[in-house]
Amino acid sequence: MSDHEKAVKKAQEALGIKFNDEYLLRVALTHSSFAYEIGAADFNEKLEFLGDSVLGIIITEYIFHAFPKFQEGGLAKLRANLVRAETLAEIARELRVGEFVLIGRGAEQSGGRRNESILADCMEAIIGAVYIDQGIEVTRDFIIELFRGRISEQGKAKELGDPKTTLQELTMERWSALPDYEMVSQDGPAHRPIFSAAVTVRGQVYGRGVGTSKKRAQQIAAKEALKEISKLEF
Repeated sequence: MSDHEKAVKKAQEALGIKFNDEYLLRVALTHSSFAYEIGAADFNEKLEFLGDSVLGIIITEYIFHAFPKFQEGGLAKLRANLVRAETLAEIARELRVGEFVLIGRGAEQSGGRRNESILADCMEAIIGAVYIDQGIEVTRDFIIELFRGRISEQGKAKELGDPKTTLQELTMERWSALPDYEMVSQDGPAHRPIFSAAVTVRGQVYGRGVGTSKKRAQQIAAKEALKEISKLEF
């Protein structure tokens, strides 16, 4: 069994979908690095483009009906949190997409199977392939099943915006001061670093975060700061 056949077999088992045209799924799993390496013409960027649009409309329709009290701004923030690369990568990891995505040797050696961008793009391409092969109803059920828990959790959240933006708005409102982020440390191997960050306001540390990127560490620190500041009396 070839690498392509193994990848398609594992993917169908993980997704719980039997494709009519397995070549579509094969393309969805093929990263450009792998295609260039073997001289293949097709890789997943076009399906990713389609999947991004399909995901957006299905999530938008669902939250429109699920949260009738939300105004446009709230719905837009909720949708943005749900369809961002970080969320898609989390879902891809849950489905073990990293195990069967087809990537080149260079990308493999640099940790491509854990790369957030590669996983998120592949997840969008899979959605595009499901849509073409199975139609809108199956695709809607597939997406909502993957996102239902996150939709419920995010819909109940008090702060739907990016935590760094929300923290900045809060500190400006309360103290007329901007938060300051400091990178505390960087550990781990070069291909998989772990960053630690702290956020201060007027010299006081309110949050700390650890993540696989500086941005992620700062976001986690901002979330922690929001929790701590919300406990203060004003």
